[in-house]
Amino acid sequence: MTSQNKHWIYENVRAVHLEASTLCNSICPWCPRYNNFSPNLNPNIVEEYYTLKRFKDHFPKDFIKQINFWTFAGDYGDPCTCPQFISILKHITDIRPDTNIQINTNGGMKGPTFWHELGNLFKHNHNRYVIFSVDGLEDTNHIYRRNVNWNKVSNNMKCYSHTGAKGIWEYLKFKHNEHQLEEAKEQANELGFEIRFKNPNGFEGGPMPARDKDYNIEYEMFPATGREINEIPQRSVDFINLINTDTLDYADYKDRVESLYEDKSGCITCAANHTLGGGNEIRINCDGAVWPCSFFGHLSKKYLKNRIVGRIQQWQMEDVFKDVKNNLNEMSLKEILDNDPFRPVYERWEGNKILECYDVCGPKPIMEKIYEGASNGR
Repeated sequence: MTSQNKHWIYENVRAVHLEASTLCNSICPWCPRYNNFSPNLNPNIVEEYYTLKRFKDHFPKDFIKQINFWTFAGDYGDPCTCPQFISILKHITDIRPDTNIQINTNGGMKGPTFWHELGNLFKHNHNRYVIFSVDGLEDTNHIYRRNVNWNKVSNNMKCYSHTGAKGIWEYLKFKHNEHQLEEAKEQANELGFEIRFKNPNGFEGGPMPARDKDYNIEYEMFPATGREINEIPQRSVDFINLINTDTLDYADYKDRVESLYEDKSGCITCAANHTLGGGNEIRINCDGAVWPCSFFGHLSKKYLKNRIVGRIQQWQMEDVFKDVKNNLNEMSLKEILDNDPFRPVYERWEGNKILECYDVCGPKPIMEKIYEGASNGR
């Protein structure tokens, strides 16, 4: 098999999205780390993190030299909970001084020493930055970011800002925090941060609940003004009508949803396969599994007992990858990619028969544009 016939090639990888940790201090209701909007851990999650040694084992120096962009933004944990995170970042920048790095965090962990050290590592390159996911102010951030202490977040953002490093404040808009947008802009400007306002998912068919450990609803969240609680998408209704949810079974899902493929038209343009001037991007979960993009990594451990479409997508992925060896604990990254593990995905692009790819990178993606505005700071 020639490299021209492959879509992901080891030597062409230019971007890596790595989940550095599956630990987290927050209990966000919509997060797939937790089961059904509760504080109960998703049963598919193993709490772990990358050590510096493990990072070096998985990513040799020659590979690090070819990477233009690293993203640290786990679906199941916050990268800044990784105990050796600074050491990993220093290792990367020592080998590739001009590499670019993005970190997504709720900002509610560690203390001044960590944030000063991180800021000092980033301050000379504004293509290295931290995105702080902070959804409100002192009296509102904790409503969605449950268990996150405001004083700690605020102090950490200030410590990082004082170094002069680039920061972005990403603010999920809800009904309960929309009255604070202007005040948040002012605080972002004081920090020298850009601020982005973003509409959250999680309002399909009703308000977003925050449940307790016994799955009782403690309170509900509602979308911001101008955003409505969405009806369940038609494709979800079609799945529900096709499948008896009481007897939903992995073994026979394929035949029962095959008819839904017939209405799809247009082509899939894979963003991960057309990144950074033609290079490839890969996603690596904290357990060492290598995926073609972050959406597959996200789907790999989703616990979607009550979300029909997500369950079908997850089962399809499990079926597609059932004979694929893609774990860095068993093989090197070069060995994995040289074996062309993602061929079962891209060969199904014709006819749009990969549901996750169609939804994210298809002609009419379900994922709408959710950023509504930004204000630049420093």
